Amino acid sequence: MFVTVEKYKTPAKILLGLIAVTFVGFGVSTVAAPGYDYIVKVGDRKVSEFDLNSAMQNLQHSGGGSESREAVFQALLQRALLAEGAEEMGFAVSQEQLKQTIVNNPVFHDSDGKFSQSLFNQHLSQRHLSEDQYIDELRSEFTVQHLLAMVGGGVLVSDAQAKQIINASQVERTIRTMTFAPEAFAAQVKADDAALKKYYDANKKNYVLPQAVKFEYVALGIQDLAEKQTVSEDELKKALEQVVPAREIAHILFTVAKDAPENVRAAAKAEAEKVLAQVKANPAKFAALAKQYSRDEASAEKGGNLGYLPKDGGLLKEFEDKAFSLEKGQISDLVQTDAGYHIITVLNIQDLAQEKARVEAELKQKKAASAFNEAKEKLSEEAFNHPDSLNEVAKKLNLKVESPAEWLTKENGKAAGMPESLINAIFSDDVIKKKHNSEPVTVNEGLVWVVRAKEVREESTQTFEQAKDFVKTDYVRAEAVKLAERKANQALSDVQKGKTDGLAWSQVSQMTAEQARQSMPPEAYAQLVKARPSKDKPAYVLLSNLPAPVLVEVQAVKVPDNISPDQINAIKQTINQGQGVTNLNALLAYLNSHIKQTQGAQKVNSSQE
Repeated sequence: MFVTVEKYKTPAKILLGLIAVTFVGFGVSTVAAPGYDYIVKVGDRKVSEFDLNSAMQNLQHSGGGSESREAVFQALLQRALLAEGAEEMGFAVSQEQLKQTIVNNPVFHDSDGKFSQSLFNQHLSQRHLSEDQYIDELRSEFTVQHLLAMVGGGVLVSDAQAKQIINASQVERTIRTMTFAPEAFAAQVKADDAALKKYYDANKKNYVLPQAVKFEYVALGIQDLAEKQTVSEDELKKALEQVVPAREIAHILFTVAKDAPENVRAAAKAEAEKVLAQVKANPAKFAALAKQYSRDEASAEKGGNLGYLPKDGGLLKEFEDKAFSLEKGQISDLVQTDAGYHIITVLNIQDLAQEKARVEAELKQKKAASAFNEAKEKLSEEAFNHPDSLNEVAKKLNLKVESPAEWLTKENGKAAGMPESLINAIFSDDVIKKKHNSEPVTVNEGLVWVVRAKEVREESTQTFEQAKDFVKTDYVRAEAVKLAERKANQALSDVQKGKTDGLAWSQVSQMTAEQARQSMPPEAYAQLVKARPSKDKPAYVLLSNLPAPVLVEVQAVKVPDNISPDQINAIKQTINQGQGVTNLNALLAYLNSHIKQTQGAQKVNSSQE
């Protein structure tokens, strides 16, 4: 019904894709207890597990599905923020506009191209919505679209401005360079003790040793426990008996409302029987016939393929019962459901032998989860009972005491990717000052550590003698940089006066604008752009903000010969899109801070604790 706005390259891209695919229907979860029927409530709009699952399904049916649950949840959250914001800002759509939109929607048109109340009722029935609820959703989607249209308006760019941008972005420069590496000047620096002491006194803050600790730890991991679990043949057999292999199912759907007039139902059934005869006569044409006749738009383009589906009650009962009774490659007779008439086939059936390893691993994991919780309690108890030693703790739980040799600071702990909770535990008063064992700390899912400090180094400023080697390195580098910059500036002055003798230039080369942008920071690129040679004389620029000063001789600048109208339109569209993204992100940030959000009991991931 709506056109996806592909230009937004943020989580809102998924949001807008969802708007294009389907109405999500916030707050339709069937759990009634207050606070338990949503993940989050944005203003008065609830985003529930039901909404999230529906959105994931709709993305998969529309050819998507690679997005994570978290990314799709963020998209739904943004959609709710926009809907609330649009309502607060007074965006409105008349009842007549909404009704006309429904009447004009080809999804609800019959074979004569006219609006069919029965098709509309069927759609409402499939989504468990009343007509008023559907219209409310439609109104919400329209107001969000209007709001997006407002923030995505972008800026006006003239053709002349677009040409200038293309010239700047596609220009090619003929250059040669000379680099003044500080290392080449290091030998000229006199690093006597007086100079080093003066440098040390001016930069003492650089020679502060942060608080650090050498620690030891024991690690308890669920994966280690899983590998130790055993599953008997009887347990595995019983578990496999409960497994119904998923099936890759395809269908051809002929939609008709269950309360449609008899003549409408008869016409749909007659068409379905006609196609069924063709399928039975030539099963190889199933995909082609699905593309031609199926009213399930999401799967029709894929030859009716619905993908691998489990037998879990998630399908219409009559459909599921028939699909899981067919042999691979077998074509069903007509199957009637509330959605209409289906022709079903099974493309593939998962191999139960392949499921055996997965089921066994799941059984081990379940046993390990139980064992892990018990082991965590025992680990906590032993760490508390033996606060001054990890050796006793390790013996009791058959674990190994690990002891990294390096000093750990808070900064290098963060740089190494340590969880904040672990760093806080290591640097807590109990561990640092009392030298006690920590409580078990979750390092990642299914892995906990107990840590203990072996040696602590308090924060201190190194004396000059202690830091002398570091001071010398820093001082020589700083002075060498100064000498390199001085030499580079002298060379720039000389070439600008026409003195070019004795300079060690690189080979002449061509550099595109893209190469320049990728090889230097924005400040240096801005300097390069300003160097414009004349017909008879090159231009010179000294690039700063680089590891070493670089003198560039720009011999020529070549701009594109011909710029087509398509290129001009493309660059104007790109600029407008960029402005639209900026505006949308700013609006979402404002709404996020302005609109009240309440956390519910439901979770993004059902396994989340």
